[in-house]
Amino acid sequence: MPPRPDLGPKPHLGYTESRIDRAAERRTDANGIAALARDRAAAAYVVGGEMILARKGAPNEPLFTLAEAQALAAPTETIFLGLDNGAPRFGIGIAPAAAEELKARDDLLVTDLRSIAVQGLVAAEHLPPIWKRRRSCTGTRGIATAPIAAR
Repeated sequence: MPPRPDLGPKPHLGYTESRIDRAAERRTDANGIAALARDRAAAAYVVGGEMILARKGAPNEPLFTLAEAQALAAPTETIFLGLDNGAPRFGIGIAPAAAEELKARDDLLVTDLRSIAVQGLVAAEHLPPIWKRRRSCTGTRGIATAPIAAR
């Protein structure tokens, strides 16, 4: 067998490293999730169909306070993603048409996840939670996923 060719340094894979503790044991506690949503450190990623929202800046910031996120457009769903150093993180879904309308705002970046990852439009630490918020089905069989309690 020939030696393995030198392909150079491994590329950074944006979806592999997440600082978020999934806190799966909390997912079935509705009162606990409500309390986490009231935490002053709580923040959310906002997704409309295939579009991700971020506040324009250097760097662009995809995390919004829950009040800011809910004021952008009517939420279609809110999910608990986990804890980032103890700070609650949520994913908020909005209608794709609402995301499209928000493209007109000068203070927002509204684009697809691939563009964000490939062009480095947000810090890499934000990619895993955004990816998780967008995926409601398994990648191989397309079966709907649902949060369950940790065992």
